[in-house]
Amino acid sequence: MVLADLGRKIRNAIGKLGQSTVINEEELDLMLKEVCTALIESDVHIRLVKQLKDNVKKMAVKRSRSENLSRKSLKI
Repeated sequence: MVLADLGRKIRNAIGKLGQSTVINEEELDLMLKEVCTALIESDVHIRLVKQLKDNVKKMAVKRSRSENLSRKSLKI
């Protein structure tokens, strides 16, 4: 039950993000907040949640730089 609920929340958060063709930093932060909240509610250790969030942000910034985009405009 907990895993199904967690999966649903993560799918919903990522699905909202996936509907956009251009993703800005604000939208990315909102998605990460929803995913992190779902993970914490499912008793995932806070350090792991923070590590995941930091890694996703780093990858997004790295990708935006490699595509010569500003940090506020990340294409998917």
